[in-house]
Amino acid sequence: MEEIQSLYKKAGEFHGSVCAGIILGVRMAFLACRMHGINDPYSSENRKKLITWVEIDRCATDGIQSVTGCSPGRRTLKLMNYGIMAATFLNVDSQKAFRISVHPDSRNKAKVLFPELTDDNHIYIEAYKQMTDNDLFIVEEVRVEVPEREMPGPPPKRTACSRCGEEIIKGWEIIKEDKTLCRRCADMPLYYTPLK
Repeated sequence: MEEIQSLYKKAGEFHGSVCAGIILGVRMAFLACRMHGINDPYSSENRKKLITWVEIDRCATDGIQSVTGCSPGRRTLKLMNYGIMAATFLNVDSQKAFRISVHPDSRNKAKVLFPELTDDNHIYIEAYKQMTDNDLFIVEEVRVEVPEREMPGPPPKRTACSRCGEEIIKGWEIIKEDKTLCRRCADMPLYYTPLK
């Protein structure tokens, strides 16, 4: 595994800056890789071995993506925005998964480390680099069930919506009144509202 300082730099370049969230994301991913025995997550044998669920759509997600190489396009990075600074890392081979969350008291501990600094972001950046994993994170072993349609690798077969004709990756279609439908045609909740 690369040295953590170079991982901060690389994640900062990917994200656009090094902030407290980047430090947390890098540290979470670094810890997860160590726990799973993955030394080079970008290698061909490892790049689809780790699946990560992030529970926040903030800076830490970019730090995690930068270190692990997990990405939505490979179906190895899943965004489950619960507004919590946490992520779960599953080793596909061993089926072991660890959820790593930021310790609720980490901000207070950070401020104690650098009482002379006045800028909170600067305090957190410096403290989060120095704090131990135990002071910074809560780690719990968890179980994650991954449907076949969400596994890394080539997508399974596709089918067409019988109403609008759009292609649907197998497993995501909805069968309603013996018809194969996409979410829109099945009147399922969408993230957008059609204007027509």
